[in-house]
Amino acid sequence: METVYFPSCNFNIASPAAAKKLRTYLAAHMPVAGCCRADRASYSADTTALYFCQACRETLEARRENRMKTQNLFVYLDRDREFAWPDYHGLMVNVQDCWRDREHPEIFDAVRSLLKKMKVQVVELEENREASVFCGNLHFEPRERANQKLLAKYPDTPLFQLPQEVQAALMAEQVRKFTCPLALCYCNRCVKGVTAGGGRAVHLMELAMGTYQ
Repeated sequence: METVYFPSCNFNIASPAAAKKLRTYLAAHMPVAGCCRADRASYSADTTALYFCQACRETLEARRENRMKTQNLFVYLDRDREFAWPDYHGLMVNVQDCWRDREHPEIFDAVRSLLKKMKVQVVELEENREASVFCGNLHFEPRERANQKLLAKYPDTPLFQLPQEVQAALMAEQVRKFTCPLALCYCNRCVKGVTAGGGRAVHLMELAMGTYQ
């Protein structure tokens, strides 16, 4: 059985130092692929695609001709006995779970396990794990009265195509739910959404790679 790491292009752009350290570590253990959208290599059914970006997972699982299995990087690292975890000495964060991981409870568990390894204290939000309604500008909670008006004003328009000031206001609605100064995200879209709403966010892999300042 072979495992192939598929890096996140968006994370490479947003956090190049962390992305480089992660790539170097994983390259010592397995092959590293290129962009999941551009990669056209043929893989057998015995190949496992290692990912941590939700968009990568969707792309890889749509490539049925390659019959690859997928595994989340956080789950993989949680079982890795060689990885040297940094110590954040009780740093407190709200975990912003990603709406796109609703069907993957193993990811929710692994994220919290990794934070515990790094001595990060988690303060849970009410809308956590499978109850999360947030994924940056890919999703927002439509049941809110104000959001119903928004849907009526912009019919058949995805959130990421709405005016920037409208998106920022919706993201700020999510940020107001936080009780800690820092939100821990493990989704590129969630990091961008929290930041657009005026909050502070850090990607889990920045903590893991020790590049967070």
